[in-house]
Amino acid sequence: MASRHRIRRHRTGERLKKQKESWLQSWGSRIGRGLLSLATVGSLTFLGFTAYRYFQHSGQLNIGEVRIMGCMNIVESELLDLARVDFRSNLINLDLQEMSRRLAQHPWVEKAIVRRDFSGKALIIEVQERVPRALILLDELYLMDRNGEIFKKADPKEKLDFPVLTGLQLPEWKQKEPRTMELLQQAMDLLDQMEGRKIFTIQEVSEIHLSKKNGLILYTLNGGVPIRLGSGDYEDKLNRLEKVLPDLRNKLKNVEYLALNYSKKVVVKMKESGKEKSHKS
Repeated sequence: MASRHRIRRHRTGERLKKQKESWLQSWGSRIGRGLLSLATVGSLTFLGFTAYRYFQHSGQLNIGEVRIMGCMNIVESELLDLARVDFRSNLINLDLQEMSRRLAQHPWVEKAIVRRDFSGKALIIEVQERVPRALILLDELYLMDRNGEIFKKADPKEKLDFPVLTGLQLPEWKQKEPRTMELLQQAMDLLDQMEGRKIFTIQEVSEIHLSKKNGLILYTLNGGVPIRLGSGDYEDKLNRLEKVLPDLRNKLKNVEYLALNYSKKVVVKMKESGKEKSHKS
């Protein structure tokens, strides 16, 4: 019995020894593979860093050309001056975010994206220009974009075929006076409602007067006839206006004003031989 017990103990010890050796071999193999992987990654990193440093300091990736896209109102040379492009500069060394920030200082630039094209050794500048919607008269005449932002003084050399917003003062706009900003937003809403209309278009409007007391008043390009819109519901009011306007086009010189700041009707006040009378439609 004692002999059998020793034999079983001996066999159990052999199994444990073999399991331990197998476990050590497995972990050794894993560690070896891990070290090999680390060595490979290290080598590739070193080679990549060496290549990066080489191209960073060599002239092979200097700016070969600059491509500017999206310019309609901007002179490209002005963007090049703002970007401070040096054709001796290496594409890798350029700070694209800083360059985009400088380009955004141009009054016509709403957004600028700068990227590299290593294959063509080119610096690519993509510009999104502001879209002007109106002129606004403060201390001087300014351009306002589709977001209601005043972005530059109007230049007679530029295309200025936009309605003129009047009635506001420069200090009110600078201080963001609540009623002033509300009226500006209403003017933007009105212009949005007029977009795409075929009977009464933006091109027929010469002025939009912003009154803190009376809301918005349009003035027609033909005859300067006031159209009192008041505040809000501009889609409905323009729809009502377009129902009566075709019959009035040839009579506008005899119209004192039109009022749409009444519910569901249009008031047409006519001039007649020095006397005035009102007509409701």
